[in-house]
Amino acid sequence: MGVHVEFGILGPTRLIVDGRPVPLGPAKQRGVLAALLHRAGEPVRADTLIDLLWHPRGTADHRPTLYSIASRLRGVLAGAGLDRALVRVPGAYQLDVDPNWVDLHRFRSRLTVARTTAGRGHPREAAEILVPAMSLWRGEPLAELRGPRAEQVRASLNQHLLDGHRLLAECRLACGHHHAVLAQLENLIVAHDLDEGLARCWVGALRAVGRGDEARRFVADFRRRFRRQMHTEPDIDEGTVPVRLRRIPHQLPPDIGDFTGRESLLAELSGNHVVVITGMPGVGKTTLAVHWAHRQRSRYPDGQLYLDAAAYGQAAPIDPEDALERFLRALGVPPDRLPVTPEQRRDKYEELVGDRRILVLIDNVRDSAQVRPLIPRSMNCLTVITSRVRLSALTIRDGVRTVVAEPLPEAESQALLARIVGARAAADAKGLAALARLSGGVPLAVRVIGERVAERPLASLAGLVDELRHRLLDATDPDDQAASLTTFFDWSYHALDPDAARLFRRISLHPGTSISPEAAAAIAGDPVPDVEGRLNVLAKAHMVNHDTARRYRFHALLHRYASERAAAEDDPADTARDQRRLLDFYLLSAAAAMAVIAPEWPPMPDLPDGPDVRPLTFATDVEAMKWCDTERDNLGVLSLWAGRNGHHRYGWQLPGVLHEVFERHGSPADLLRLNQQALEAARHDGHEEGQIGTLINLGTTYFTLHDYDRAIAAFVAAQEFASTTGHLEEEGICLQNLAATYVHLGQVTRAIEIYGDALAICRKAGDPVDEAVILHWLGEAYLRLGQHRRAGESFHQALTIRQRIGAQRGTGQTHSGLGTLYLAAGRPQMALRHSETALAIHVHAHDEKAECDTLITLAAVQSVLGAHPDALRSGRRAVLKSEQIGDPVRQVQALTATGDALLRSGDPVAAEHQARSARRILDALAGVHIRPLHDRLTALERALRPPGRESRAG
Repeated sequence: MGVHVEFGILGPTRLIVDGRPVPLGPAKQRGVLAALLHRAGEPVRADTLIDLLWHPRGTADHRPTLYSIASRLRGVLAGAGLDRALVRVPGAYQLDVDPNWVDLHRFRSRLTVARTTAGRGHPREAAEILVPAMSLWRGEPLAELRGPRAEQVRASLNQHLLDGHRLLAECRLACGHHHAVLAQLENLIVAHDLDEGLARCWVGALRAVGRGDEARRFVADFRRRFRRQMHTEPDIDEGTVPVRLRRIPHQLPPDIGDFTGRESLLAELSGNHVVVITGMPGVGKTTLAVHWAHRQRSRYPDGQLYLDAAAYGQAAPIDPEDALERFLRALGVPPDRLPVTPEQRRDKYEELVGDRRILVLIDNVRDSAQVRPLIPRSMNCLTVITSRVRLSALTIRDGVRTVVAEPLPEAESQALLARIVGARAAADAKGLAALARLSGGVPLAVRVIGERVAERPLASLAGLVDELRHRLLDATDPDDQAASLTTFFDWSYHALDPDAARLFRRISLHPGTSISPEAAAAIAGDPVPDVEGRLNVLAKAHMVNHDTARRYRFHALLHRYASERAAAEDDPADTARDQRRLLDFYLLSAAAAMAVIAPEWPPMPDLPDGPDVRPLTFATDVEAMKWCDTERDNLGVLSLWAGRNGHHRYGWQLPGVLHEVFERHGSPADLLRLNQQALEAARHDGHEEGQIGTLINLGTTYFTLHDYDRAIAAFVAAQEFASTTGHLEEEGICLQNLAATYVHLGQVTRAIEIYGDALAICRKAGDPVDEAVILHWLGEAYLRLGQHRRAGESFHQALTIRQRIGAQRGTGQTHSGLGTLYLAAGRPQMALRHSETALAIHVHAHDEKAECDTLITLAAVQSVLGAHPDALRSGRRAVLKSEQIGDPVRQVQALTATGDALLRSGDPVAAEHQARSARRILDALAGVHIRPLHDRLTALERALRPPGRESRAG
C-alpha cells in the first residue's frame, strides 16, 4: 500500500507523508523545493532558482551553493520515499512528482473544473467544488522566496485566488446566497478596491438584501476612484448584472503523442507573458507550441484560443480584423452583436478577456502587424506565437521574448525516429543513426523518413539510406502534398521578394557550410551592401541562419532545396559564370592573404585575372590569418569540389596557395586528403609546376604524419619530374625536403651530402628563401651528430637570411632550433632566450606544431634552470597542444618532458603517471624515428626507479 504524500506551497512550504510533517531544512532549501513544486514536472533553470533565492544577486557565483542545496534536498526527499523525484537536466532541475500532490496544482485543477461547471449552467455544483479548493490557501504562497521575480510569481498566484473568489461570489449570487457573498467579500472589496468583478458582485448582493442606498453610494465612490486612477470609465453602474458565467473556449489542437526532447527549450519558454517561437520551415515550431500549451493548460482555466494565421500555405493570410471576429465569437459574442470597426473589435476583445486567465496560441504568423491586435494586454494571459520570420517589431517595440527552435540534436532525432519506426529501430541501430542524420535534425524530415520506412516493411534501415539521401525532398503522399518538405520550403521561398529569392538560389552554388557577404556578392555579381541586406532578409525568414558576425549558414536540407530551385529556374550559362566568380574570389583572396603571411614565398603561377570579382586585401598578417582561419573549412571543401567538378586548375592552386597555413594547424589527415586530390587535379590540368609543387606538398604532409617512406617516395617523384622538365629551382626544393627526411630517420651523413647538392642549386639560382631553409636543416643535422659549433654556424646563417627577407615562420623555426642547440650545449640561459622568442613567433603565426615543439624544449630548459612551476606549465601546455594536434610522437615527447619536470620538482608519483602514459603511446608506434623518443623516455623511467626502489602498481 503506497504512502500518502501532500506538498504545500500556498503558505509556508511543507511536506506531509501519511499525515506526519517532514522537516525540510533551512529557508533556502524550502525555497528551492517551493520553486520546483510551482513547476512540478517541468525543468526550472538554475539561473531562475538563483534569482528566486538570492536577491540582490550580486557578483558572487551561487551555483556551488545551489548544487549543495539540491543535494541536501534530494536526501530529504529520499528519506520520504521520493528518492528519484529530483533530477538534473541540462542547465536546470526538475521535480518529478504527481501534480495532484501539490496544493497549488490541486487548486488550479478544481478552479478549472468549477469554471467549466459554472459555464454549463450549474452554479451550485461549481460552488461546492470551490469552497474546499479555497481552503487550501494557508497564507502567503511561496513564502520563502524573495526578490522582484518571486514577487511577480507570487502576484500571479494571488491572482488565481482572486479568480476563485470572483467565481465563487458569482455562483453564490446565482444561487441566491447573498449574505454569504457579503461575508466572503467584506475584506476583499477593501483590499482590491479597483476590481470590477468583485465590485459587481458586491453591488448585486447589496441590492438583493435591500441595501440599495449603500449600493448606490458604493458605485459612485467606485466610479470616481476608478476614473482617477485608471483614467477610463469602469464597466459598472447601479444596474449592473453581477452574474456573468462566461463561455470558456477550448480551441487548442490535439497534442502530439510522440513528442520527443526539447526540454531545455521548453524550460526557456517558461516565465514569459508573450513569447514568439521562430525557426526554419519544418523545424517543429507548431508542434513545440502546441505541446507546451497543453502543458500550461491548467494554469489558464478560463480557456484557450487558437488561430492558424495562414501566413504560409495555399490560403490567404488571415486579416487581423477577421481573427478578432473569430476570437470574439469563441468568447460568446453572438454574430449579430459583433462590433464593426477594428478598433471596436479590439476594445471588445480586451473587455471580454478582462482579468481572465486565457492561453492564446497564434500559429503561422506573417509579421508583427498581423499578430499585434490579437495579443491580450492582461498579464493574466499567456500568448504563444509561431512564425517562420523573426518578428523584430514585437521584440523592439513591445519587449516580446523570441525563442529560436533549432534543429534537434542527433540523439533526439534518433529517439524521435525510433518512436516512429517502432521495433525495427532496435534491430538496426546503425541504420537508424544514418537515417536520423539525413534529417539534419528537422522533425518534419524525421517524420518523412519514418513514413518512407513504414512504406517498406521488408527493407533494412541501412538499405534505405542511399535512396532517401536523394529523394528526401520528394512528396511523401500524392494525397497530401502539404506533408512534403518541398511544399513546406516552397511556401517560404515564394514569400521572398525576387532579389532575395535569386540570392537564395545563387549562394547555393557555394559548397561550404557558411558564407560571408563578400563571397555572396562575388557569386551574385552585386555590391556587398545590397547583398548583405538580402542575406539579412533570408536570415529573418530562416532560409539561412546567422552563423557568426557577418556570416551566414545554410541548413543542409535548405541548401539542397536551393540547389534544386537554381537548377530549375536559372540559365546553366549564368550558373557556370557565377561558379567561376566564386572560385576566383576565394583563390585570389587566399593569394592576397599568403602574400602578407609569408611574403618570402614566390606567388602561385598562372593565377586567373578574375576581372569580374573584387578579392579581399589584408593590411596585416594577423588580419590575413584570421580570414584564413575563418574560411579554412570552406577553402578545403571548395578545393575538393573544384577538382571533382572539372575545375582542375583551381583544384590544385587553392590547396597549393594555402598549404603553408593548413600545415600550421588543423588535422594533417585532412591536409593529406586535400593534397592527394590536388595532385590528381594537377595531372588532369597538365601543369608541370603544379604537379611538382603538389608532390612536394604531399611529401611534407607525409613527413608531418611521420610516414617517412611515403614522404621520400613523393620527394623523389617530384625531383625526377623537375629534373626531366628542367625546373632547376624545384629540384633543389625536392632535395632539401628529402635530406630533412633522412635527418629524422637518423641517416644524418647522407642528409648532409644531399644538402650540399641542394645548397649549390639554390645559390646558383639566387634563391635566399631556400638557402635559409637548407642552412636551418644543416644545423639540425649537425646537432644530431653532436657537432655544436657547426650547428650554431648553420643556424645563425639561416637566422640572418630569414630575418632579412622577413620570413616570420622560418625565423621562429630557427630560434627554436637554437634553443635546442644551446640546451644540448649546456647554456640554458641562451636556450631560454631563443625558445621564448620562438614561442612568441609561433603563437602569433598560429603554427600549432612548432608551438608544441618549442614548449617541449622550453619545459626542459626551465627544469634545468630550476624554474619548476614554469617548466610544469610549459610541459602541460605541450601535452594539451599535442593532444589537440593528434600527433602521437609529440604526445610522447610532451609527456616525457612533463614527467621530467615533475620529477625535478619533487613529485615522482605524478612523474611516473606521465611516464606510463607516454609508454602506452610509444609502444603502439614503430619505425626508426622513434629511437630518440625511446631513449629519452627510458632515461626518465630509470630515474624514477633507482636501485632498490620498486615501481608503483599502475
